[in-house]
Amino acid sequence: MGNYSKKSSAEWFIDQLNVENAKLAAFVLVIGFIGYHGILHLRYGPDSCTWLLTSGRYKGDHEWQPYGCMLHRYSKTDARRCLRYLAFWGKYNSFAFIGDSRVEQLYEYFIGVLKTRLDMDSSYSTIDHHSPNYTYVDNKLRLSVTFIWSNDVSRKMVEQFRTWQQSDKPPSVIIASTGLQLLATRNTTDQVIDEYKRNLTRLVQPIDALAARDTRILWKLLEPVDSSKQKSQKISNTDIDAYNRAAIEILTHSSVKIWNSPRLVAQGAASGSGLRLSDTVLRHCAQILLNMFCNDHMNFNDGSCCAAPEPTSKLQLLTQILFALCAVISVIKKLWQWTQTLQQRLG
Repeated sequence: MGNYSKKSSAEWFIDQLNVENAKLAAFVLVIGFIGYHGILHLRYGPDSCTWLLTSGRYKGDHEWQPYGCMLHRYSKTDARRCLRYLAFWGKYNSFAFIGDSRVEQLYEYFIGVLKTRLDMDSSYSTIDHHSPNYTYVDNKLRLSVTFIWSNDVSRKMVEQFRTWQQSDKPPSVIIASTGLQLLATRNTTDQVIDEYKRNLTRLVQPIDALAARDTRILWKLLEPVDSSKQKSQKISNTDIDAYNRAAIEILTHSSVKIWNSPRLVAQGAASGSGLRLSDTVLRHCAQILLNMFCNDHMNFNDGSCCAAPEPTSKLQLLTQILFALCAVISVIKKLWQWTQTLQQRLG
C-alpha cells in the first residue's frame, strides 16, 4: 500500500487501463449516444425532413448543417440528374412559389441552379402570365417552376390554393410566405395580427386537401431584417417575430410544413440590403429544397436528410438477434452470480 501511494498520476492512470474499465467506458459511451439521439428524436421528432426544415447551425466553413442528418451539396449536374431520373419514371416535377419579393428572390435563384448554359435550347421556355407572375419550363426534365406574386394572405392567395386543390396535376412542392408589405404599410397591432390569423385559417382546408394528394406545402417564416441598412426603420424584427408566431399558431394544426431554417440561416449571414436576402441565404435555401425533394431518390449512403432508411436485411436482423441474445444471457449470468453470492452470505 505504501508503494502504491508513491505512484505518479501517470502510473496510476496506466494501472486503470484494464479490460473491466474499458468495458465500463464503452458502456457509458453507448448509453451517452443513445441518450443524445433519444433527446434529438424527442425534441425534433423521428422525421429527418423535419430536422432539415426547422433546425441547424453554421459549421466552421460557414456551410449550413441541420441537426441529426447530412445536407448534401447539389451541383447543377446533381440537381438535373435527380430531376431527369424522376422524369424517366414518369414523375412531373412541379414547383410553385407564392409570396412577396423574398419568395421571388428564392424562385429566381432556384431556377438559376437548374438552368444550363444552353439558353437557346428549345426545351426551355418562360411562360409570362400577367406580370409579375411567370413560369419556367424545362421539357427535358418534365419541370415546371411557377412564381405567383402575393404580398398578403389575401383572397387571391386563397383562391390560388383552391385552384391547385382542384387541379388534375397540383404542384409537387408549394413554397409560400408573405408579410413584408403588411409590415411596411401597417402598424403591427393586435387587430392586424388577428386579421392575419383569420386569413391564414382560410388556407388550412385547401392545404390539407393538397397534402392528401402528396403535395408538400412549406410555409417559409419571415427572415429578420438588418435595421442598419434600411432607409427607414419601418420594419422591426420584433414585428416580424409576431407575424411568425401567428403563422406557427395557425398552421401547426394543418398539413403544412413550417420552414424555419431560412430564418435561422439569415440570422447568421450578412444581408445585401435591409430587406433583400443575400446570395448566401438564397444558396442555402435552394440546397435545402433540393435535399428535401431529391435525397430519397439519389441513394446517398451518408445519413442524408429526407432519405428513407433502407429495409433491414436478413443479415442485419440475424446480427440484432444475436446481440440481443448475448445481452439476455449476460443479464441472466449476472443475476445468477448475484443470487449465489447472496446465498453464501446468508448461509
